[in-house]
Amino acid sequence: MQAEITTIPELLIKARGNQTRVAGWISASRNTVKKYAFDTRAEKHIIVNGQLMVIHRGGIGGAIKGKSEVLQGVR
Repeated sequence: MQAEITTIPELLIKARGNQTRVAGWISASRNTVKKYAFDTRAEKHIIVNGQLMVIHRGGIGGAIKGKSEVLQGVR
């Protein structure tokens, strides 16, 4: 299965700038679309298979374990 990876600016191009339409596609609010509309480098968000994923205020480490922690859990 191939993962479809995109960003909100790319979706805005497809929707001809219609923020409400993009919000419906990714099941998010229009304000969320507006917030990430200029994040063209995908530094703060990414959309994988239609699911919006964002980096929250605590950074990536808040919800995702570091590589060393994951390796220790496997042993």
